Amino acid sequence: MAGFPARRGWLAAAAAVLVLALAGGGYLLLTRNSDAPAPAALDAASATTATTVGDAARPATGTPDGAWQVRDDGSSFVGYRVRERLANLSSASEAVGRSTQVTGSMQVAGDQVESVRVEADLRGLQSDEGRRDNAIRQRGLESERFPTAVFELAEPIRLDQDPVSGRQVNGQGKGQLTVHGVTREVTADLQGRWDGSTIQVAGRIPVRLTDFQIQPPTFGPVLSIEDGLTVEFRLTFVPA
Repeated sequence: MAGFPARRGWLAAAAAVLVLALAGGGYLLLTRNSDAPAPAALDAASATTATTVGDAARPATGTPDGAWQVRDDGSSFVGYRVRERLANLSSASEAVGRSTQVTGSMQVAGDQVESVRVEADLRGLQSDEGRRDNAIRQRGLESERFPTAVFELAEPIRLDQDPVSGRQVNGQGKGQLTVHGVTREVTADLQGRWDGSTIQVAGRIPVRLTDFQIQPPTFGPVLSIEDGLTVEFRLTFVPA
């Protein structure tokens, strides 16, 4: 059969292409979340710090004392960071989703944050995977049914040092987090910086999904989602 060697060569080439395609697909799965956003943190400090408040009519008192509100320009976000296991992978990967539909208020006096209330519309959560975003609207988080997450400070936060324009301060805030229609006491690890015209706050809150009666959903290539999850946020406040 004179054509047999040629046919065998064609089959070998096709098999090689198939192997490469499968390997490429596996590589895509392995690297699928390698570009997940970094954990929420303060923006890099500016080389200069403001001493007055541009359009907002707050006197330049040299302190951040007073009432503040989340700036409505899309720069603030609330979201999640969770480990999920994908099909054909031996280790978990990281899923991150964020919503910029955030409102909130804060009251500051000296080295204390006296009150905070932040609300986020969870229907605005977006990740790198549309199937994930669609799944949690109807299952698990059920954001179509429970669209709002609320954090409210339960007691004043005493900062580790007096706020000075441009200097980072740290603290912990105990409060109540309401998600999926369930309210639980939580502790937030916080970083903050006042620059004379704005206050930026970043932080994280470790939670367990089942504490909020959320059953982690699966979809497509996602075989399981870990119960432990981090709520993370970065908020920019301006004078109220």
